[in-house]
Amino acid sequence: MRSSGVLMSQSYETHTAQWWFHRVLLVALACGVFVVFLVLRCQVEWQKIEQAPMGSFAGVATLVTDPVLVNAESRSSAVRAVFVLQGWRYQATLYGGSARRVSQHLAGESVHLSGERSEVSQLQKHRRATQHIVGQLSNVKVASTWSDGSAFTRATNRIRRLLAFGASRLPANEAALFLGLVIGDDRNQPRAMISAFRDSGLSHLTAVSGQNIAFVLAGAAPLLTRMRPRARLVATLSVLAWFTVLTRAEPSVLRAAAMAAVTVLCFTAGWKVKSLVVLALCVAGLVVIDPMLMWQVGFWMSSGATAGLIVLTAPLQRALRKCRIPNLVALPLATTTAAQIGTALPLYLVFGRLSPIGLLTNLFAVPVAGVVMLVGLPLCLFAGVIGTGLGDVVMLPMRFGVRWVWWVAVIGQRCATLGG
Repeated sequence: MRSSGVLMSQSYETHTAQWWFHRVLLVALACGVFVVFLVLRCQVEWQKIEQAPMGSFAGVATLVTDPVLVNAESRSSAVRAVFVLQGWRYQATLYGGSARRVSQHLAGESVHLSGERSEVSQLQKHRRATQHIVGQLSNVKVASTWSDGSAFTRATNRIRRLLAFGASRLPANEAALFLGLVIGDDRNQPRAMISAFRDSGLSHLTAVSGQNIAFVLAGAAPLLTRMRPRARLVATLSVLAWFTVLTRAEPSVLRAAAMAAVTVLCFTAGWKVKSLVVLALCVAGLVVIDPMLMWQVGFWMSSGATAGLIVLTAPLQRALRKCRIPNLVALPLATTTAAQIGTALPLYLVFGRLSPIGLLTNLFAVPVAGVVMLVGLPLCLFAGVIGTGLGDVVMLPMRFGVRWVWWVAVIGQRCATLGG
């Protein structure tokens, strides 16, 4: 009997070892196929850029992004915009009347223009190519009549204009930071503010990510939870699509929205999938769809922070609890540390530095910023509807919240400077 048991045990161990070997082999094979396919996709995209048409153009052009003042602090009249011409993206710097006309419009709106298409300088060629910009426009003349685009584009742009009008109840710098926190619109932020957030480890707050997605879904939860499963799935995916377009489909929000969509699909289907698997699938799927995301810093910082949160938050929290740190402090500290570790490599490779002060500044800034993100969107829309007077009162709490986050960033920057 004993020998029979030993044989059965050895057989089981052999079978288990073979199962693990086959599983590892299958994963390695799948990764190899994925890498080969991704390399081919990258080659196709880079070769496509070299085939972009140049020369004179006259026809309909559609804004890809919202126009940006070349120097927002000096209120310069020059405006930078990216247009789609016959399926190709070109960047233009506009002046005078053309700049004034373009600055009043948003992404998705179209106009008839004429100009000269030329290649981007060699210094900027790689960077622009990662944004799918194949050339630049010069000698641009813009017509005065615009098309508002599709119904979805019109609805989204109405919301953005209403948000901008509601945020205008705040001082200019606070309004710029508020829009950055809520929808990732940092076009009007002064350089000093951008530097303060970057040096203090808080730059992630003005890049829309999973936190913003979670707050939007939380705001819609009272309606979503009353629906049947299939209707709730469709409504949730619609909310995610709407918010992605509203925030101009930045790389970080693409990752967050994709993960949220996959999670909702799995939940509706009754599948149990680990968060790390969802992250891996979404990252792999997005870079296959758009290989240029691999050169986007925001995409890797967002993915790295999410990986850090998934893998390290629980172990760090347990370690802090063993040190007799209260859970009220242990959880946010573990979360902040995990996110900082996850973004350490992209930060170092791109900016050549790390921000250890971010471990402290995030503890003070993130809770308040979270409140601004959660209630700021509906409050700002309400303030935009009711206009001046009462709108100023409605936005008063947001003014204090935004200023608190800004003060934390400035103090963190000064501490980092002294420490350096």
